Amino acid sequence: MSHQALNQKAIVLGIALMLAALAVIFIALGVGQHWINPFNPINSMEELILWDIRLPRILTAFAVGGMLALAGAWFQVLLGNPLAEPYVLGVAGSAAVGAVSGMMLFPDSTLVMSVGAFIGAWVGIAAVLSFSYLGATRLLLAGVVLAAFWGALLMLLMAIMSERSLMLAYAWMMGDLSNSSLPIWSLLLVWVIALLCGLFLSLSLDKLLLGERHAAALGVHVSRLRITLLFLASAVTAIAVTAAGTIGFIGLVVPHLMRLVFGSLHQAVLIASAFGGGILLIMADTTARTVISPAELPVGVLTAMIGVPLFLYLLLRR
Repeated sequence: MSHQALNQKAIVLGIALMLAALAVIFIALGVGQHWINPFNPINSMEELILWDIRLPRILTAFAVGGMLALAGAWFQVLLGNPLAEPYVLGVAGSAAVGAVSGMMLFPDSTLVMSVGAFIGAWVGIAAVLSFSYLGATRLLLAGVVLAAFWGALLMLLMAIMSERSLMLAYAWMMGDLSNSSLPIWSLLLVWVIALLCGLFLSLSLDKLLLGERHAAALGVHVSRLRITLLFLASAVTAIAVTAAGTIGFIGLVVPHLMRLVFGSLHQAVLIASAFGGGILLIMADTTARTVISPAELPVGVLTAMIGVPLFLYLLLRR
């Protein structure tokens, strides 16, 4: 297929997914404990609920879900393994350790918690990078071991926390889209930049699927591409975790499903993952806040219920 045909297909796919995302956002805006017509709120209270409570949460879910799906797609081609995703490599665990450390020092500051999560995520990234010379398979195993280490350290910290801080830590660890300390416009900007970077690298990623030797023969600087992918995927994961806590398996489920539907060419896979991850997380969060309304389920619980069976299926098939 020519580059022009690929570009036309990508444009059509992007427009279709954009319309689907707008439809899902519209439905999610109206759905809640009580249905509110987004085009015709009947009073100021409904306007407040729509535009100050629901819309920011929905847009945060869209940006975070899209970023996690893009990071998952990059990790999977980087490691040559469909089981790879941001949380399996321990980045989320190290971010959780950073966030909990911030809560222990300043229990009333969500900003300190977010800064701690961001620093913790980059500590986890540095730890994974230190094993990058081992190759794809051993890097994945190193990530799994590091995730276990961060989990143990997290349990140690939570064992000595105050009761109040412990409740905040649990809420953040299960995913929290309602109280992000990062501006929504900045999350959407990162989503756009991440997608553009992925599209810029898409042809090189397609060549990398053929193997490192074939990719090098076709003009790809393989080592530079791998470092770029690892940095981009890790940075996007760090921002997503900082914004919304630990929401697992979006990076595993969405890229895999998009490859099944749209094939393995990355121009289509990355566009579909960016929109599909956002749509899936909006749907999961809408379900979480309505199924037992007025109470809420942790959104991370719902994504895990979707992701764990698929992870086990891929593991058994592998």
